[in-house]
Amino acid sequence: MTIQNNNLKQQRGFSLVEMMLAMLIGIIIMGGILSVYTNTRDLQRSSEDQVNLVTDARFALETIGYDLRHAGVYGGTNLPSLVSCRMGDVSCPAMMPLATGDCFNQWYINIDQSVFGGESVPPAGYTCILNHQANTDVLVVRYADSNAVDTANLVPGTAYVRSNYLSGQLFMGTAQPVIPDDTGTLTANHQLYSRAYYISDFTNTPGDGQPSLRRVDLINGPQVQDQLILPGATNLQVQYGEDLDEDGAIDKFVNADAVTDFTKVYAVRLWVLIKTEHEETGLNTARTYTIAGNNISVPNDGYRRLLISSVIKMRNMVKVDEQAAAGS
Repeated sequence: MTIQNNNLKQQRGFSLVEMMLAMLIGIIIMGGILSVYTNTRDLQRSSEDQVNLVTDARFALETIGYDLRHAGVYGGTNLPSLVSCRMGDVSCPAMMPLATGDCFNQWYINIDQSVFGGESVPPAGYTCILNHQANTDVLVVRYADSNAVDTANLVPGTAYVRSNYLSGQLFMGTAQPVIPDDTGTLTANHQLYSRAYYISDFTNTPGDGQPSLRRVDLINGPQVQDQLILPGATNLQVQYGEDLDEDGAIDKFVNADAVTDFTKVYAVRLWVLIKTEHEETGLNTARTYTIAGNNISVPNDGYRRLLISSVIKMRNMVKVDEQAAAGS
């Protein structure tokens, strides 16, 4: 009997005090692990947000920069005056149709304004730009795609320009016109683009309070469509480099409302301010940015921001003598 009692005593489990102590130690260890995990997760998300900031900023500049580098080229010519059926051309043999949702009558074929802008507000008459973020600029760009489109591949409802170095004509869909030197090797069809970039005060739903970079774009129809380019973009500022004496050097960069002649704008300076998707608790984000010569303050709202700028030279906007281009 004594041996059996000793065995029972040896098989005894933890006491209540021992179990509570073990649970307390376990909770402390798990709390430490959870704290490390939470901190690591927050740090990883912060790092990802910062990487995304740089990636998004570059995407914004590359998207706008691509359009600016092509601005003013309409296939075989960069002289809008050689292209018939543009806005205001009463001698057009086949008038271009109105576009659904157009900013104003014939806005999308206003190729005399290959580059244009609005200072802090949309330009007058731009009814296609809705929910514009106050005190941010609007940038308008027009050009024709550098890739030629064969006659067999023309799409109904799409705007094109058929051109060469002598002349050109805008047309719609498959109604390909005949222009001077029409059978020449330099004559081709090119799709027309008309775009206006701006900052909106919403991203997904009007009133959501999340600003974004958007553009109104000419698409098949013809129609003008509002498109989301980049969520989180809070400011777009633009200055235009003019070469008034046409000596090949930019005389000055000015805001849109101070441009003397947009046809002599050969460079554009852009600023884009972007914020992260997630808020970081305890991070002081209050800061003042200098953009286009103005100080812009942002609140301490926990969102990291990145300001990126670039100067895009538009060599294709440099005009040659029209008579020389026409071979006279």
